[in-house]
Amino acid sequence: MKRLAILLTLLLLTGGATLHGQEREKNLLSVRGGLTVAHMRATLDDLSGITGTRAGYHIEVADEVLLHRRLPLYLETGIGFTSGGGSYDRLALRPMYFRIPLLLNTRIRLARDWSLLASAGGWYAVGLGGKIRSSTEWYDLFGEKGALRRADAGVRMSLGIEWRRLLLRAGYDLGCRNLLKRDYTLPSDPDGDLAALHFNTLRSRNLFIGIGYRF
Repeated sequence: MKRLAILLTLLLLTGGATLHGQEREKNLLSVRGGLTVAHMRATLDDLSGITGTRAGYHIEVADEVLLHRRLPLYLETGIGFTSGGGSYDRLALRPMYFRIPLLLNTRIRLARDWSLLASAGGWYAVGLGGKIRSSTEWYDLFGEKGALRRADAGVRMSLGIEWRRLLLRAGYDLGCRNLLKRDYTLPSDPDGDLAALHFNTLRSRNLFIGIGYRF
């Protein structure tokens, strides 16, 4: 993660020093989607670890606005939907989120039809729904009886390659907010599976890869 962060920083800083004479589009609208491999970072007293992974998906609409006509730097925002979560012991957490990013992007022209894209920034997400699956039952993740807070926020780093208007990218979303409710009370659980949720903190982690199309 540290190496990826350093690489993205260098690309964002050096991207503005390349190809000053080229004409740049002022506004870029795109749709994107693909695979998400999610897990959660958990702590209990002095111990920490990660849950098992869970495959999901993401889809989003993004808008990039050119910040300066001489620099290949864009401010990106948009709206998206993603599924995440993780698995632990006999439990599977399956949250679904509405997500809004705010990113700084750079586009480095490699050839006539090829560009390298690097992004870094933050995001805010709201839980739309989701379930905890135990060995025999389903329980709500959000709401009055849910174990998780609806709001999440974190940072994103990504790299991509664009050919003409087609995009292939990969990135990582690192949640910074503790998602566990402090006053969460375990519901009736005949099998005792929910006892595994007795952590101090639980934070989201998402690795994503996908394709996109720029209009």
